[in-house]
Amino acid sequence: QRMKKTLLTAMVAATLFGAGAANAQDQKNFDGFFLGGEFGHTFSDGPDDIYYGAVGGYRVQLDNNIVVGLEGTFGSADIQYLDHIWTVNGTVGYAFGAEKRDLIFGGVGYVKAKASAAGFSATSDNVSFIAGYERAVGDNVSLRVKANVYGDDSVVPSVGVAFRF
Repeated sequence: QRMKKTLLTAMVAATLFGAGAANAQDQKNFDGFFLGGEFGHTFSDGPDDIYYGAVGGYRVQLDNNIVVGLEGTFGSADIQYLDHIWTVNGTVGYAFGAEKRDLIFGGVGYVKAKASAAGFSATSDNVSFIAGYERAVGDNVSLRVKANVYGDDSVVPSVGVAFRF
């Protein structure tokens, strides 16, 4: 396993060096752990209102600028009786632009919501879909625009910021 990895690494390095494609200035703007916040609006069959939450995850930006990762959110909305909502999504995207500072991504995963009133509580779970765009505005900071679709009845567009470390 280690030998394969070493051989593969050597072949990739030789190819990049021979083709003149390696650039010491290239930076992977969407690689590693990230944490941030989101703010948006809910649109659903029920009441619509303001959404706010935290986002975090881990991504790997491959040499071909494909970005794969895992992203989770935890938040709430000012909807009566909603306690919280959380998601876990596998993501795939593509970094583009002159300095690879732009990322378009999508994902699919799981969403769970909890609501309570008058001493009773209930949870619901469903499939989660996400699509978004992210722009690296600094070495460790990105601005994000994203839409979450929960099941077949809720859409939550949001804006946010992510900090990479």
